[in-house]
Amino acid sequence: MPNQQVELIDTNQIDFDPENPRFYRLNDAHSVAAVIEEMLDDERVQDLMLSIGQKYYFDGEPLLVTKTGERYTVIEGNRRLAAVKLLNGEVQPPSRRKNSVAAIKSESIVTPPKKLPCLIYKSRREILRYLGYRHITGVQQWDSLSKAKYLAQLRDEFYPSLAKAEQIRSLANDIGSKPDYVAQLLTALSLYIRAESSKFYGLPIEQKDVSFSLITTALSYKKIVEWLGLEGKSDIEIPSLNEENLKRALGWMFSKDQLGRTVLGESRNLSELAAVVTSEDAIAVLEDTGKLSEAFLYTDGPQIALEKALEEVSKRTAVVWNMLPKTNSLTNDNLDQSDNVFEQVKAIRNYIRDKLED
Repeated sequence: MPNQQVELIDTNQIDFDPENPRFYRLNDAHSVAAVIEEMLDDERVQDLMLSIGQKYYFDGEPLLVTKTGERYTVIEGNRRLAAVKLLNGEVQPPSRRKNSVAAIKSESIVTPPKKLPCLIYKSRREILRYLGYRHITGVQQWDSLSKAKYLAQLRDEFYPSLAKAEQIRSLANDIGSKPDYVAQLLTALSLYIRAESSKFYGLPIEQKDVSFSLITTALSYKKIVEWLGLEGKSDIEIPSLNEENLKRALGWMFSKDQLGRTVLGESRNLSELAAVVTSEDAIAVLEDTGKLSEAFLYTDGPQIALEKALEEVSKRTAVVWNMLPKTNSLTNDNLDQSDNVFEQVKAIRNYIRDKLED
């Protein structure tokens, strides 16, 4: 960043940045109330308010702003600006945060500033590259969706005329990262935008339900990438996307049952999902039962799945048999359960025997 003169500017002349990548999920990033609510929910503004209220504002880190007419837009420092505006009463918190904000203000021992040190730039473009080092590879990292949105802004601002491969390399150099990582983030962003613009295909999910990092991680699995109709995890334009499969994937990953559980469960189960999507039999089981572990048994075909299931039953019954001598107090409930197991296993044996005799 070039050397510039720091200027003190009234906080009531400084606006939040509606293009800030962190505000991408907001329905209206121009709404001060929406920005404040987002900050208080996700940006740990309360901690910053406590610090400023006890130790005052640290002047050594000015806001980076642009000027339009008589007003300024903060490109870097939205969180600090929010903390000060809340402390000095310039903006009000949402109702559900009023008590916590009031408590922080009551504990303050210094008067919050009405002016903040700022460096003024002619355009947002002049600051964009700096944001990458600070929030993508730096100590104050954004979440993966904000990173992806920022990279898209950087691409559209500086490299719109370059071929895709050159765009990716240039973006990677700008933020000090690897081209594969940049491409994967931008491809995931394309999938997210397509789903969002389609209102998530009518699934019972909202923006807040969608973990963008999970979409990004899913693209690490070649089988999932191919099933989605993508050429690879750097297929940013997604021209051959299979939207029906994208809908299925979003449903499995983010739709929740009454207990708040998804079909996928944890991200580590993506390896099982990657195997499932290669088999129509397994997909059918997953859609019918909603149980990934059960569908995974069918990834090698019904015959092998049956063999694995029977092997598992055999192992479980051996465990029970070995436990019996170590159990001092058997109950009638144990007897009823063993009767049920016996009847089920006998029915399985009879079915297989009858089929073999036909």
